[in-house]
This record gives sequence, C-alpha cells and structure tokens, in this order.
Amino acid sequence: MSKKPKLWSIFLAVTVILSLLVTFSFIGCKKAGEATAPTEEEVATEAPSEEDVAEEAPLAEEEEVDIAALYTYENLREMAKAGAYEGEPAKGHTLAFANILAGDEFCDKVENSIKDQWILAGGTEKDLTILDNKVDIGIAVQNADIVFSKNPEVFIQFQFDVKTNEMIGRKARDLGVFIICVDIPVSGFSFKGVDNYDCGVKIGKWAADQIDETYGGWENVDRVLVCQAPEYGETVILRVMGSADLFKERFGDEADMDKEGSKMLLLDVGVLEDTAKEAFSNYFAANPDDKNIIVFSITPDIIVAFKAAADLANRWDPDKFLITTNNLPDNLVCMLREGITDCHLQYFPEKYGEVVVPGAMAYMWGNPVPSHMFAITELITRENVDEYFTE
Repeated sequence: MSKKPKLWSIFLAVTVILSLLVTFSFIGCKKAGEATAPTEEEVATEAPSEEDVAEEAPLAEEEEVDIAALYTYENLREMAKAGAYEGEPAKGHTLAFANILAGDEFCDKVENSIKDQWILAGGTEKDLTILDNKVDIGIAVQNADIVFSKNPEVFIQFQFDVKTNEMIGRKARDLGVFIICVDIPVSGFSFKGVDNYDCGVKIGKWAADQIDETYGGWENVDRVLVCQAPEYGETVILRVMGSADLFKERFGDEADMDKEGSKMLLLDVGVLEDTAKEAFSNYFAANPDDKNIIVFSITPDIIVAFKAAADLANRWDPDKFLITTNNLPDNLVCMLREGITDCHLQYFPEKYGEVVVPGAMAYMWGNPVPSHMFAITELITRENVDEYFTE
C-alpha cells in the first residue's frame, strides 16, 4: 500500500476533529451569552409590569400623607400634654416669638413654655428667634421687622396694643408670614388666649354670689369699679365687660352702666401701674362717700395700684372691698392670702407653650390651625389657693 492514501486519511481525521471543536466552542459561547443577556421573553418576565409601577407610586405618596396626618393640631396638642412628641415635628423648621415684657413673671412663664415645647419637639435654639417688646409700641414694630427679615414659618406675637398688632398683621399677610397672637388678637390670624367674655362672666358670677355675705345685700354696695384699658382693645376688655353684664342681669338697672344712678362705674386705668394709681386716686377724691366697693380688674398689677391709691387716700379697708382680677402670679399670691384680693381667674401661663407650639407646628406641616385656642382657667380664692400654690 502506498503512503499517499494513509496521509489523506490522517488529513480528513484532523479536519473533522477541528470542526467539532469549533462547533462545541460556538455552542458554549452562546450559552454563556444567554446567562448574561436574557432573551426578550426573559426580559418581559423579569421587568416590573405597568400595574406594579402604578401600585408602588401611591405607596410613597401615602407615606408622606401619613406623616403630615400625624402632625395635626389635635395630635400635637395631645403629645404636648403628654410631654413627649412622636418623631421630631419641629426639626428643620423656624419659629419666632416676640414677648410683651421680659422679666414679667407671667410673660416669662409664657416664653419658657414656648422654648421648652420647641426643644422637646426637636427644634433648635438657632431656629427659634426670641425678642422683647418691652411694652413699647415702637420696639414692637422694630421687632416685627427683625422677625420678617428672618422670614420664619410662624411668628408668635405677644404685644399689648391692638392698633399696632393690626399694622404688623397687615405686613405679615403681605409677606406670607403666619402669625399666632397671644392674648391680644390680630385680624385674620389664630388667637391663643382665653375666652375673655366667659372669663368675665365667671368672675362676675363669683362676685355676685358673695354680696349677701359680704355686704348684707346689693342695696349696701356703694360702687362697682369696672377697670378698663382701651390700649388692650375690645377683645380683652370683655374680661371685665362680661362681669358687668352678669351684674346687670342679676341686679337690674342699678347695675346698668348706661342708666342714670347706676352703681357701676367704667374707669379707664390704662396698662401701667402709674396711670392706674392716678386714676384710682382721682376716683377716691371725687367719691368720698364710697365705702363698700367691688373691683373688676383685667390684670393683677392694677390691683397693686388700687391698694396704693387707697392707702394714699386713707381709704383702705379690706373688709369693705371685694376685689377680683385675672391671673395670679407667684409674687402676688401673698395678696390673696393676706386678704388684699379676693378672687383671681388663673390662666396658667406655664402651659401656653403646650397650645401655641402645637399650633405653629401644625401650620408648618400644612395642617389647619384653630382660629381660637383657649387656655384652661380656674377661679382661685383663699379657700383653694393652697391646691395651686405652696407657701
């Protein structure tokens, strides 16, 4: 046999082997490619459907709504009363507070309660602006401008003059700053304070119930002083007008300030002790025969002035006076215990922050704020003073 056919056989065998190797390599590469690059059918199976995408989007939206829904005024108010907030509703937000008078006990309690609630809710001191209006209209306007330059989300305003408040409120509306006003209203914004007329009615009812025991009847009352201060505005004056209306209901024409011969006297005493003392001194000089006197006062400072004027006129006689007022600061509890005053309607300023800060945060979270947020009040007399104040 020749060598040529044998070489040809070897050549064919090598060719077949090489062909098989190339084929197997190609198949292997294709399978590897299928592992890293899915077929169209596999892509259609693994990719989320339009229905899945549609379901996921609302879930994220619902989570946002739930957070906002958690921070309603009502919920935040409950958290404040409990002394613990869920989450940090004040974190990252800004608040401003202008106090009516730093150093005054009532005002300091209001301020401290606002600071405490703000920090408790996750707010920071750098995001809280606090200013002192110093019972000065000009300073109040300057402070408002400072607040507006900082553009806080909410401005808590505590300022005594109604006209100035209206001017500040108008500017706030123009700038888009939301105000919560304390005790003195600002038109168009939320109010935090007391139901002034109801306070007057409560005090008036208490005083009317004491007349028989104190004086032996209405006929023995010489004068009822209804002490007002126009600077506070019509809303705050309701604290004494409610008392006057209750007396008119109870005792008729002799308790009607609009009737001739009425025992009721509307006396403008102003907002400061000095002006009040002058007004009371003038009253004592003009009415030397008045002995059995009932006093309705908006603030306890006015009673300090009444006592000073009565002493000066040598007319002070606690057995013949029935003195009522709003609020009872710590430094004047002694007046009640010693018989200088007879009844105070307490507003508990140390709890104001539990109301105004939740209101502010509700606004920050896009939720409604009540137009009126009323304080809890309680009549305090010598009979129950020890329940609220320790000696």
